[in-house]
Amino acid sequence: MEKNEFSILVVDDEEDIRENLKIILEAEGYNIFDADSGEEAIKILQNTKIDLVLLDLKMKGMSGEETLRKIKELNSETMVIILTGYATLDSSLEAIKYGAYDYIRKPVSINEIKRIVFKAFDRWKLTMLVKHYNNELKQRYVKRNKEVLSVITLSERLRDVDSLEKGAKLVVDTIYEVIEFDKVVFYAVNHEIPTVLNQRGFDSKKSKKLIDIYDNYKNNNFSPSKDNNFFSPIFFEKDIIGALYVEKLSTPLEKEDENLITLISGEITPFLLKFKYNIVTNGEDEAPFPIKYEIPSGRSFIVYENKYEKSFEIFKDLVTHNIPGLAITRTPPESLRIIYDLEKTPFIWLSKIEGPNTVSPIYINSIMNLIKDFIDNGKESVIILEGLEYIISQNSFDIAIKFIQALRDLILIENSRLIIPLNKDMFNQKEITQIEKELDVLKLKN
Repeated sequence: MEKNEFSILVVDDEEDIRENLKIILEAEGYNIFDADSGEEAIKILQNTKIDLVLLDLKMKGMSGEETLRKIKELNSETMVIILTGYATLDSSLEAIKYGAYDYIRKPVSINEIKRIVFKAFDRWKLTMLVKHYNNELKQRYVKRNKEVLSVITLSERLRDVDSLEKGAKLVVDTIYEVIEFDKVVFYAVNHEIPTVLNQRGFDSKKSKKLIDIYDNYKNNNFSPSKDNNFFSPIFFEKDIIGALYVEKLSTPLEKEDENLITLISGEITPFLLKFKYNIVTNGEDEAPFPIKYEIPSGRSFIVYENKYEKSFEIFKDLVTHNIPGLAITRTPPESLRIIYDLEKTPFIWLSKIEGPNTVSPIYINSIMNLIKDFIDNGKESVIILEGLEYIISQNSFDIAIKFIQALRDLILIENSRLIIPLNKDMFNQKEITQIEKELDVLKLKN
């Protein structure tokens, strides 16, 4: 059961809220529908299988409470999460009375909406599992429920881990102790070279054997022994950045065991990326003079210039005044670090050449996810994106505009800042008009 099988209907009469929620949830992989009124929502529910409804409580026309009642009349199993800026004790009790799954107050943060929707998704998965097995197997899935909940907890705990070693130990201990595998190995892979981050159940002196397990998989020589082991690679785009290997000694692995390890592999991908790209939010030393450029948060700006010096001057001014910063550049990062004396700020290099902290410009979704992960950990931060021309040249202008729109909305929702330096001579007037429709032009006095 994948996220794209989980259908969500967003019901809100404010278009901006609907669009923002759609962007957030579609990026997570869910199947999203939307409606601007209770009446339209009911029509969709009559013709489409919907598993979860995000429902505004105060709307024109049919109220949220009346819509909720009708939803439950159509299908009592459809979960409903109330979204409201007017949540009171009475309205939440009324929502629960008519069968709402949960409620959340506006404005909603990205982390909160992802957390509560994933919680509903997890409940839906468990419900589907129970439906597929008879009463004799229900006890077995009590344990599975505990295991899935441990995966959710693991994902949340990894967000606060400040070192690769601590996180690797947490992953291995969870698989070994909670999910009860007898042998566990967690690998990191950098430029196709594997490193054992942590392991349990193996003789610590036989580290070469653990590397051999990975090499056998990589060379297509891996074969399960008596169906008691499983190897799960962790991908970022087309590259393997890590892997999990597990064994059970006394019992064969079941399909649910493999699914659970695959699920964990997906959940720990952002954790590995955080350290692979060194995008932890370490701040620069504070400058001994007042901030020069007061850039408002929640806004995205273009800076027109040929050499991009002003943009990086603004960026440095912000990150040396207690604002976490992430630089995504077409220019090799090391030269920029030296020029602008940025030792602690994370850089990502847009390049097709494989190397440390490098991502291809064709992987727009990956660039977006890296930015999202950084902003999640660095509130009211600043992002500089130098290389939009390169992204456009490797994709298309239309794709780049959609990327800009999604990035602008993320910046707005998370109250961050975005600076995009552009050489105006690289674009025609129609393209400039489209870009300026999405972003503000930053005009500064010299």
